[in-house]
Amino acid sequence: MCAKRKAIDKKKVLFSDEFYTDMLFPDMVHAVLVRCPFSYGKITSVEFAPKTKIPDGTLLLTNKDLGKKNEVEILGTHIPLLCTGEIAYKGEPVAILAGEDKDALEELKSAIVIKLDKTDVKETESKFSKIYNNLSVSLKKGFLNQSPIEQRIISLKNTLENFEKPRELIAKRKIQIGSPEEVFADSENTAFIVEGKWSNQVQYKAHKEVEGCIVQYKSGNLHIFTPSQWLAQTLQTVSEITDIPKDKIFITRTKISASYTNSLFQNGIFAALASLVAIKTGKSVKFSLSRSEQESFIENPSCVKIAHKTALDKNGILTAMEIAIDYDAGSFNPLARYILDRLSLAATGIYNCKNVKISAKAYKSHNPPFSQLRAMIDSDSFFAIENQIQKIAEITGFSPVDLRQMNKAGGIQKSTKPFTFSFGRANDAINAVAIRSDFKRKYTVSRLAERGRLESEFAFSAPLRGIGMACAYEGSGFLAQDFEKSPLSLQISVTEDKKIIVHTIPSSTRLRELWTKLILENIETEKRNILFESEINDELQKKAFPLLLPEDVAGNVSLKTILLLKCIESLKRKKIDGTPFSIKKSLSTARKKLWDQEAFAGTPFYNTAFGTCTVELELDQCTFREQLKKICVIIDGGKILNPKAAENVIHASIQHCLASLVDGDALKCPVVSVQFTQSEEEPKQIGSLVYSILPAAYNAALSQAIAVHNETLPVQTDSIFKLMERHEELKPDAVEDEK
Repeated sequence: MCAKRKAIDKKKVLFSDEFYTDMLFPDMVHAVLVRCPFSYGKITSVEFAPKTKIPDGTLLLTNKDLGKKNEVEILGTHIPLLCTGEIAYKGEPVAILAGEDKDALEELKSAIVIKLDKTDVKETESKFSKIYNNLSVSLKKGFLNQSPIEQRIISLKNTLENFEKPRELIAKRKIQIGSPEEVFADSENTAFIVEGKWSNQVQYKAHKEVEGCIVQYKSGNLHIFTPSQWLAQTLQTVSEITDIPKDKIFITRTKISASYTNSLFQNGIFAALASLVAIKTGKSVKFSLSRSEQESFIENPSCVKIAHKTALDKNGILTAMEIAIDYDAGSFNPLARYILDRLSLAATGIYNCKNVKISAKAYKSHNPPFSQLRAMIDSDSFFAIENQIQKIAEITGFSPVDLRQMNKAGGIQKSTKPFTFSFGRANDAINAVAIRSDFKRKYTVSRLAERGRLESEFAFSAPLRGIGMACAYEGSGFLAQDFEKSPLSLQISVTEDKKIIVHTIPSSTRLRELWTKLILENIETEKRNILFESEINDELQKKAFPLLLPEDVAGNVSLKTILLLKCIESLKRKKIDGTPFSIKKSLSTARKKLWDQEAFAGTPFYNTAFGTCTVELELDQCTFREQLKKICVIIDGGKILNPKAAENVIHASIQHCLASLVDGDALKCPVVSVQFTQSEEEPKQIGSLVYSILPAAYNAALSQAIAVHNETLPVQTDSIFKLMERHEELKPDAVEDEK
């Protein structure tokens, strides 16, 4: 195992370039979760069925074994380690099972009996299953044709499996400037009012290492190997649950493969449960989720529904916007308010409007905690606003390009919105992508063809084509968060043996290579002399713990690069002659004053990158499947330090995105063009821009091709066929017949 070690105030923090799943230790046992098969009820006990042959060394831990240490509080949210009785959601962990053979453990889980309200759920489910299967033929007649007994059986089964409790409001954000209500009521000056409802629930599967850890307990010390992205919280949770002091807990952060919101807080819970098993067994414990668990409980997409109501004048200027955001946070989500704030900030996209009303609400529900790749939280709002702009263009007849340029914040109108952004050369990027994709001509041709199809009796006689556009920003250094109080800084130290130590850990191998390259290009040293180290600092823990979040939750990877460049510039003016010294650079605190958290207004990011995209597709009239023809992406990300690497990141993001837009099928595009605008501005973060623009552009192109506004992604295999059926209802003759 390759790890870097540094002693800090009697504690040791280690970082490894290995995946924890590749690590093996002598005398190691495995641990798996036992999950509740029902979504409703109260559990009274979890135990092995009578006469079950239990292998030696098998351990079953339930909530009763945890005593009072059965939950953890994170950012004000109380999360149980194991189900405390009342079931929160289907699939909630009710026990942890440990033993030498992982495959045997999976089989042994079926012998565990969960008693629910004094009823043996396993036995009851078995009875329901037999009766339900016997009714399979008669069920085809429809529910209303069943006998009363059959209906009660089916209703009870559905209730146990899919019970939905009323949701609980846990966070809200209301933003208003101007008087949207008056504008909507002013029929004299309001030429158009357009409404739309949008939902983007694309699940971007990582197909990488699953969440988990390895724990060793030796001589009263805990050694934890895990891909934790919230080291401070993992340390706090483990110490709190096990009663082991923090200075006796040694965490080795292993290689990280993906950054989901759920992996933040659940990692600490998993590490705490595995630690309890290690303490009880005295052996090394490897805990890891199954692939299905990873996708269902870590990578499950957030459930966000956004409704838009937009008013425009006769010139195509946005005069009023009403936006309602409904965010289902699931059963437990300590980042619900943070996510809601990000959704609210991005709700108006890149557009300026004098009258805006945003009503955002987050709900606790009877669903598993919903997740999202942290860098993509804004993408749901961008999907909604960009499809709303495309719908406005279709209804009003304005060009989508002109609409975006006329209404972009900082354009021909003075910025009156509560948020201030800098989009650099956004207009140049929009013009460039429109020219490169021949957008205006192709959009007009497709629109004329669409109108001809609606007026023709032969709606499918010509190929169905569509082209869509989308724009978005990506912010670096999120200032609108009340949990990150410490100023962003970076320090470089030079040791007596001429080692250059960067006191932070790059969030990826690619970033480590970039930072190493920047140092080597400017400082005369060897690659082996460059080290990256980090620390869980006592001072930070006392001040901000457990509120200290991972570096990339605020989107500050690019900011760290800016600070590194500043440190390198200072380092170039010093001699590396064996005299130890340190250089520390911080971002100006003046920028933070540009944001007013109480009023929730101002400049929410240190800087913002801008991206725009067009997607062109053609619909196969026989298979009702789309064929992508061309994708054009243009990004203004400031000075691109490594253009080839940046282009590879964007291409990889495009392929990852295309693999998820249609359920069960991966889209392919023969022509993909990626360009960056020339800029000498400071580097900006661009890693998630594709996820904010490509789904919206794809959906806009699909909607134009089928002449119906598709409101939800991902597309199902039969979605286009069903939407095409609505196409017939829009034909003039069909409308006239209805009248």
